[in-house]
This record gives sequence, C-alpha cells and structure tokens, in this order.
Amino acid sequence: MKFKKTILSLVFLGVICLSSFIYLQCTQTKEVIKIGVVGTMTGSNSDLSVSGRRGVELATKEFNEAGGLDGRKVVLVVKDDKFDATTALNVDKEFISENIPVVIGHYTSGMMVNSMSYLKDKDILFLSPTISADSLSGIDDNFIRFIATTREQAIILANTAKINKDKQFVVVYNIENNGFNNAFYDNFKELLEKNNGEVILAKTYTSSGDVNYSSLANDLAESKAEALLLIAGAADNAQITQQLRKLGSKVQIYAPLWSNTEDLIIKGGTAVEGMLIVGAIDTNGKATDLVDFKEHYFNVYGENATFSAVYSYEAATSLFQAMKMGPDLKPSTIKNNVISIKNFKGLDGNYQIDKFGDSNRSYMIFRVEDGTLRRVD
Repeated sequence: MKFKKTILSLVFLGVICLSSFIYLQCTQTKEVIKIGVVGTMTGSNSDLSVSGRRGVELATKEFNEAGGLDGRKVVLVVKDDKFDATTALNVDKEFISENIPVVIGHYTSGMMVNSMSYLKDKDILFLSPTISADSLSGIDDNFIRFIATTREQAIILANTAKINKDKQFVVVYNIENNGFNNAFYDNFKELLEKNNGEVILAKTYTSSGDVNYSSLANDLAESKAEALLLIAGAADNAQITQQLRKLGSKVQIYAPLWSNTEDLIIKGGTAVEGMLIVGAIDTNGKATDLVDFKEHYFNVYGENATFSAVYSYEAATSLFQAMKMGPDLKPSTIKNNVISIKNFKGLDGNYQIDKFGDSNRSYMIFRVEDGTLRRVD
C-alpha cells in the first residue's frame, strides 16, 4: 500500500513538474518585445512626432492582433525628447540601459545628429521615419531612415523658385533643429545662386525662447524680398506667416517638409493660403492601402493622417518584417535584415533602403488652396 502511494506521489509530482515546465515555456514564449518610440511629444513642435507615434501605434496593433512574433506581443516604450538635444541624448541612454534593441525616432534631425557620436558604438538601432539630415547619409552606422535627404528637399524648392522666377529671397530658420535647418539653408542658398538668385537677408530664432513674431515679421517685410523661405515647424511657420499678412505683405512663401502637418492649416488659417511646401506623399492619393490607412487613422484619432504618420507606419511594418526573419532580435541582426530586404511596399508605392540604411524616396510640391494641400508639381 505504501509502495502504491509512493508511486502515485511520484506520478503526481511528475505531473506538477511537467505542468510547471510547460507553463514556464509558455510564459517565456509570450514574453513581450519592447520597442522604443522617441520624438518631441509635447510643446509647439510636437505635431510631427505625435502623428508619427500614432502611425507606429496602428502598425503595432495590427502586428499584435495577427499574433505578434510567434505569440510574443510588441509593447511600445514612448519617450519625449522635448525638442532639446541634451534631453534627446539622455532618453537615448535610457533606452540603452533598459536593453531596448530598436527605437523608432527621433523625428527631427537636431535631436539625432548631436547624439550620433555617442550612439555609434552602442548596441542599439534607430529607425527614423522623418530625419533627412545630409550628414547621416552614406554611413554604415546604427541608423536607418525612411525618407530622402535634406538636399533633395532644397533641390525641389529651388527648382520651383526658378520656375516661378523668384530670385530674391529672405530666409528664416530655427537654429534648434541643427543638422536640418542649417543644411537646408546652405543647400538652398547654393542652388538659388546657381539659378542667378540670391539671399538678401537671413534671420535665425529659437522657438524655446520668447519669440517676438511680430518684430521678426516686420524685419522680413522691410526686406522687400520677392519670396520668403521659412525653415521651421508648422506652428512657428503659421505664427510668422500670420504676422506677415497682418502687415499687408503678399510675399510668396516657401517651406520644407517639416511644416507639412495638420497644424500648419489649423494654426495658420487663411494666412497660409498660397504657401508652397515640400511634400513626401500625396495624401489625396487613391492607392487602396493609403486610403484605408487614412480612414483608419481618422477613425481612431479624429485627425487627418500626415506624411509622418504614413512613414512611421511603414517604418514599423518594415521593422516587424525584419524581426520575423530572425534568427534573433539583436540590433545588428535587425539592421542587416532590413538592408537585405532592400525593396519595400509602401502605402502609396514602393521604396528602397540601400546598404547604408538610406532611402531614395522622392519629394513633391504642394500649394495650400482653400485650406487643403494640393499637389502642383
């Protein structure tokens, strides 16, 4: 009898051990995968990053609902760089200390270029949907971008100015977004001069301080330039333009992709009518995937999708595609997988990522007409 009890006890213990083993295996299989998202999530320059974060959220939700990575769900760890280069580096260090292998972001060049010297030998990978800084091109590093270069933006704006016969420009740029604004200015000035044009006045400002938009606009109006290039985010662009129009200035205004968000129209109102601005996608496009994404985005967030939302969704889906390729989730493995894929299907057409992690996507020109961005090139 004692022998039978002993046998039963051993069997019971074996079942418990086996159940525990299976439970542990399941628990390990379903362990979440943490992916970072970083950008300017608060303040006047947050529109680009917030819409981008939302694009990542939608892609992540779809991925998780489809089963994730062999049952493992992706959890987003979102951090705010507060449009400050020092804060940006600090949050990047936090991602490293938290062993987060991949981060989607940052969203403005100034929050990335100053950190690259520190990040270059760290075990982490950054995928940026919107950083176009020329200084990050053609380098084998831990940075992949899903957008073309700053110079390509300057080229299409300079060509548009040539077509419009606008030769005398005044330029205003925010010095905080270092790596983009200064490069954009230098590229545009060079191209403008090749077209027999000139920059007759260049003004800088910082949006972190108390900007006197009225005084800045007055200086611009007094320059009597034929055209104005505003290298700024949507909120600052809208403020400066409104002050200019109050002064009666009808100067033709040009703007980079950085301003191409919902905030430009919402905050600029009728003042931004006629502005020429660089675009990355035609949000009025009829591609089925793009139309479906825009509808979904609007239903969830109550706002129209921006290029940043689209590119962020695509960056996230490309990441998930690379993750599925395995054999592990090391930053170097994911980087190599993304580069090996090379050709990607976007929501509004295909695009490529080259061996340096750079994208070859094209830009286009839009004009604000009746409160809507309409493609003109």
